[in-house]
Order: sequence, then C-alpha cells, then structure tokens
Amino acid sequence: MSLRITHVIPVYAPAWQFGGPVRSVSRLCEGLAANGQQIKVVTTNAGLPELPQNQLGRPVLRNGVEVTYYPVDYPEGTIKSKALENALPQIFSKVDLIHLSAIWQPLGISIQRQAWKQKIPLIQSLRGALGPYSRRQKWWKKYPYYLLQERPWLQRTAALHVTTRQEERELDGLGLHAPRMLLPNPVDLSELQLNSEARVAFRTKYGISLEMPLLLICGRQHPKKGLDLLPPILSELSNYSWQLLLVGHDDDGSGTALRQALMQSGLSNRVHSLGIQASSELGAIYNASDSLLLPSRHENFGNVVIEALACGCAVAVSDKTGVAEDLRQGAPPGFGSVMPRESGIWKSWMASWLDDPQRAGPEVAAWAAHEYSTEAVSRRALEIYQSILQTSGDLN
Repeated sequence: MSLRITHVIPVYAPAWQFGGPVRSVSRLCEGLAANGQQIKVVTTNAGLPELPQNQLGRPVLRNGVEVTYYPVDYPEGTIKSKALENALPQIFSKVDLIHLSAIWQPLGISIQRQAWKQKIPLIQSLRGALGPYSRRQKWWKKYPYYLLQERPWLQRTAALHVTTRQEERELDGLGLHAPRMLLPNPVDLSELQLNSEARVAFRTKYGISLEMPLLLICGRQHPKKGLDLLPPILSELSNYSWQLLLVGHDDDGSGTALRQALMQSGLSNRVHSLGIQASSELGAIYNASDSLLLPSRHENFGNVVIEALACGCAVAVSDKTGVAEDLRQGAPPGFGSVMPRESGIWKSWMASWLDDPQRAGPEVAAWAAHEYSTEAVSRRALEIYQSILQTSGDLN
C-alpha cells in the first residue's frame, strides 16, 4: 500500500536560484514517486514569474510528481502566500504525513499550525538552517524569532530531519527534544558515473595531457568554502606538475579573489577557469579531474563531494564538511582525505598525493552510488516514513 506524503516547501523546482534545498527536495520527491508512493508537493511560484497564471493553484505534473504552485503575495522579500494558507485545510484532508522544509520562513509556522490542528504527523527538514553558520547571520533577529516562533513548533514535530551526523550534533544546546531522523541528501547520479571516454575527450579539448594531475574546485565560490586557504599552498607546491580547474559561480567576489591570488603567485598559466557549467557537463568535468579540493569553513552536506566520488575523482575536504564523517567511517580506502583547516596539514597531504596521484576508483564510486543515489535515499526515506506512521498509530 502506497503512502500519501505531501512535501511542502516555499520554493520548488525549477527555481534553482534558491540553492541546494530545492534540488534535494525535488530529487527526493521524484525518487519516492518512482517508488510508487503518492507524492504531492505544495509550494509557491516564488522565483518563477514565467509560470502561467492558469497553472497556479491547480496540480501540474513535473517529472512524475504532482506539484501545486500557489501565487505569492509579493514578488520580492519574505515569501508569503495567502492563497496557499487558505487552501491548507483542504490540502491536508487526505494526507498520511507532511514533510516540510521551511525553517526561518513565516509560511512554515502556518503550515505546522494547520498540520497540528488536523493531527497529521509532520517532519521538518533543517538542511543546515539551524547550524552555527546560519545562526550567526543576523543573529539579533534570528534568536528571538527562533525562541518565540520556531522552537515551540519544532518541539511538536514527529521528527527533525538532519542530513549528516555533524548537523545532528549542531542541534545540541538548542533545547530541541523532538526525535531526529538521519537522511542524507539524494544526489542525482544518473549521468555521474565512471567514464574514461569523457575523461579523454575533456582533457583533449582543453589541452591537458592524460598524465597531468588535475585538481578541481567546483561549486559556489563563497567565503564559507574557505578557498583562501589554497593559493599559498599551491604556490609552495609549484615545483610539482599539476593544473587546476575552476568551475562554479562567483558568489560575492571570492572567485575573483582566488584567481587574483593565483595570478600573483605566478600560477595563472596552470588555471582553467570555466565559470558555471550545465549539469550535463559535470560528468565529464569530474571524470577528467583527479582530486576535488573543498576546504570549507562549514558545509552542511557537500553534494559536490559525492558527485566527484561517483565519477572516480578523489576528494580532499575539511572536517567541517557534513559528509566528512561518512567518508571516515564508511568510504573504501582511496577516497582521498578529510583534514582540519590547517595549511600545513593540507600542504603535506597534497605534496604526498602529487608524488603519486591516484583517483578514487570504481570501488569508491560504487559506494557513493549505494549510499547517496536518489533511489537509495528514497528507499531509506520510505522506511523512516513508515516507522513514524507506525509510531504515531501506536500512540493514538
């Protein structure tokens, strides 16, 4: 018997500009729908001005998922939708469980209040929103709001959804007593697999020999990513043969600062800067690269790490990256390294790796697919849903 699960999120695909949660939620919903579950998504048209007015407030099918987009009250600012709030009693009339992703969103409070009124179990996804980095942003506004608005409703949830053990530990001290469910981000690996032909083609296109160690920085270029750690290290490793591939969006000038630092160190002739690339290009990029560098100051999960490993690219990540603990405890040998953000440690490891550069290989790629593919995570989510509903039924 399939479950009737409704996911509620203020913004949904294809509003990719709102970041990782949109991709993670859409992948999970599509995976659950493919598994035969009755999945519905309730959201707004925030960031999607091109959606036809006649599609708002009525279900549309997107990648096998029934999605209903409600109009926002205002095109800018805090996401509010009176139309969505008014429809909640009807939306929740035939629902077994609600999975919500709306921390720091006033709309989320209305949704939790209605779910509580209709006695429907609700899971709240945190996705790093209560992590130390997020809490420090505009803390003078967030702490009072958390104490007065968020925490009372979070205490009533059937479960708090965390994606990593790191995120779970970051909840300590926040006074939250609701159960916690550990479910990683689903990563779309349908086009991210080992592909030797793509490796050769990419390197040929950019004039990079197959023997040249190719380092990769991929993803949003932001101070949180800690990229400023790398130029001094790479400068000291200039006696080694290597080239660097930069892929991603320069969020606030961090990418420009990185390129300038590399240029000032005389390394610009080793750098290939590609900017943002279509998702269809990522498989070739990861296959062509040998080691992903991610010295983040804080990373709630780290999708790019799993994507790289699935294509056989080794990774060097900071111990502040969410999936770092999974790598240490479960990944096969040869995945790369997890290190504290200390330049001496990173320099020593990179020098050792450059002496004998090794990719992660097929065993690590298989592990990544087994643990984090959309199919694997969707199956795990279904088990969690069934457990929560069983517990809820026993309590009633």
